[in-house]
Amino acid sequence: MRDVFLHVLDVCRATAAIDQIIAVVGDDAGAALAARRSVTVVHEPGGGLNHAIRHATGGLPAGTTSLIVVADLPELTVDDLSAVITTGDAAPGVLVAPTHDGGTGALLRRPPDVIAPAFGVASAAAHLRAAQQAGVRAGLIWRRGLARDIDHPADLDRYAGTVADGGELRGAWFHEADG
Repeated sequence: MRDVFLHVLDVCRATAAIDQIIAVVGDDAGAALAARRSVTVVHEPGGGLNHAIRHATGGLPAGTTSLIVVADLPELTVDDLSAVITTGDAAPGVLVAPTHDGGTGALLRRPPDVIAPAFGVASAAAHLRAAQQAGVRAGLIWRRGLARDIDHPADLDRYAGTVADGGELRGAWFHEADG
C-alpha cells in the first residue's frame, strides 16, 4: 500500500491544475512518506476519515475548489484527475468519481464546503444525495483509474504490477438542482 500511496501523491503533484496538495495521514509513517513528496501533511485528529477531511479542508478559501482523492488507487493517472477538474468546471457544484463498488475515488467540491465528505460504504450515492439536499449541481464521472481501488487483500493481487495507462472517460452526468 505504501507504493500506491506514493503513486497517488505523484499523480497529484504531476497534475498541472492542482495548486496545493494536503495529505491526510493517520500515523507517522504516512506523514514521513508524504513529506518525501513535499506535500502539506495533516494528521488525522481522530473522529474518522470524514472528520479528518473536514479538518484538512476547513480553512480553504470559499472561492477555491477542493478535490479529494483517496490514497488506494493503483491505476490513477494525471488524465483521470485532469478530466475530473475539467468536467467539474462549475460553481457551486459536486462531481463524484465512483469506485467499482459504489464508493468514491475522487470528490470535487466547489466551494470546498458545499457538502460535507461522506466517505464509506456507498459514498458515491451519499455525496450525490448531499449535493441534492444542498441544492447544487451534482454529477458523476466514470474513470477506470478512479474506479479501481484497493479495499480487500484480493484487490492487491488483482492490481499487482498494474501500470496506469490513462483510462477512457466513459461518461459524465449532471443533475441541476431544482431551485
